[in-house]
Amino acid sequence: MAKSYLQLQQKLKFDELMRFLAAQFEIIPDHRADNARYALADVLQSAFAMFSLKSPSLLDFKKQTVPEASNLRSIYQVTGAIPCDNQMRGILDPLDPQHLRPLFRACFLRLRQTGVIRDYHYWQKLVIVSVDGVEHFSSTTVHCPHCTTRTHRNGVVSYHHAGLAAVLVNPAQTEVFPLDFEPILNADGARKNDCERTAAKRLCAELHERYHDLAILLVEDALYANAPHIRQITGYGWKYVLNVKPDSHQSLCKQFAGRQARSDVKELRQRTPDGVQHYYAWTNNLCLCESATDLQVNFLLYEQTTPDGEVTRWMWITNLPLRARTVERVMRAGRSRWKIENETFNTLKNQGYHFEHNYGHGQQHLATVLALLMLLAFLIDQIQQRCCGLFRRLWRGLGTKAKLWEMLRSVFRVLTFPSMESLYRHIAFLYRLQLE
Repeated sequence: MAKSYLQLQQKLKFDELMRFLAAQFEIIPDHRADNARYALADVLQSAFAMFSLKSPSLLDFKKQTVPEASNLRSIYQVTGAIPCDNQMRGILDPLDPQHLRPLFRACFLRLRQTGVIRDYHYWQKLVIVSVDGVEHFSSTTVHCPHCTTRTHRNGVVSYHHAGLAAVLVNPAQTEVFPLDFEPILNADGARKNDCERTAAKRLCAELHERYHDLAILLVEDALYANAPHIRQITGYGWKYVLNVKPDSHQSLCKQFAGRQARSDVKELRQRTPDGVQHYYAWTNNLCLCESATDLQVNFLLYEQTTPDGEVTRWMWITNLPLRARTVERVMRAGRSRWKIENETFNTLKNQGYHFEHNYGHGQQHLATVLALLMLLAFLIDQIQQRCCGLFRRLWRGLGTKAKLWEMLRSVFRVLTFPSMESLYRHIAFLYRLQLE
C-alpha cells in the first residue's frame, strides 16, 4: 500500500535529515590534500551543528564537554576529529560557496517528495518565491578583497558582506523554505561594488536552472520593477507581482492617475467582519516607463482602512490578469513578500541564530560559507517545524523557541544521547510534557 503524504512527512525528522545532510556534505569536493587531518564533511557538519545549536560564537562552540563531543558524533554525524574554532575557519575559508548552494535544492526535493510543496501551490499551481537582500557582516576595520564598501559622510569607509535570498512562501502557511542565496560580493580587483540588481540577475538565472520545473510567481520590492529584470524573468515564463513607488515609478503612476481621471480604472470596495475596509483599483496594459514603452504591465492599487481610520496603501505591477475576482489574490501575493523579512531575516537576526554576529570573516569565502550554513540550519528547523510533531509539541510546551534552544544546548552539554529524538524526549520528561 502506498504511503500517505502525512506518513512521508513524519519521516522528515531531525535524525533522518542529519543522515541526509551528512551524505550531501560527503560529496562536496575537498580543496585540500588527501592526507588532511580533518575531513571536510566533518568540518561542515561541525559548523552546521554550531548554527543548529544556536551557539553564540565559535569560541563558545570550541569549549566542548565530553557529552558534547559524544553528541556531535551521534546526533550530528561527525565521524572523525572535531576541529577547533581556528581550524574550522582555516579549512572553510578557501571553500567555494557554490558547492553549498545545491543543498537547498536537495532539501526542496525531499519536501516535494513528501507533498509539502503541494500545500504551497497558491493559484493555478503557482508557488510564490520572495526575493530580497540582507546584510550579514559589517566592519570599519576587518575586510577582504570580496567586501563591498560604503563611504560615509565623515569619510569613514565600512566593509560589508550581503546576499540575496530566495524563499518559498505562502500567505496561508507559517513556515518558509529558503531555495537559494546569491552572495553580493566584489570580484577580485573590482573597482565597482556589486549590487542587488546584478546579484538578482545571477540569482534568477540560478533559480531557473535549479528549479526549472517550478511554476514561479516572483514577489519583490520596487528595486526590481525595472525593464531588464522583468524581461529576464518573463523570458523564463515566470509570473510576477512587484511593488512600485511614486518616486521611483513616476511615469507609471502618472499613467494610472490619468486613467483614474478619465474613469478608465476599475474599482472594488469590500468591508470584512473585523471592520476593515478594502479598496482595489486596477487597470491593465500600462507602459512600464518611457524608455520601455513596449513593456506592458498591469497595475493594482490597494488601500486598507482600519476601523480607527488608519489608511495603508500599496501599489504593484504584475503580469497576472487583474479582474474583480483576482485582485484579492494578487494583493495577498504581493503582501506575502514581507514573509522574507518577518519570518526569515527577522528570525535569523533576533531569534537565536545570531545572523549578524561575526563568526569569522577570513580572506576568501569564510563569511559567505558561514552565512550559507546558518541559512541551511534555519531551513532544517523550518522543515522540523512543518513536519515533526514531536518538535511542535515540545515548542508549544516550552512556550518559545528561545526557551527550546536554551534547553537543547543545556542538556546537550551534560548528557549523552543516541539521537535528537531521544534528546527532545528527555526535555519533555524534564518539563512533564505529555507528548502522545
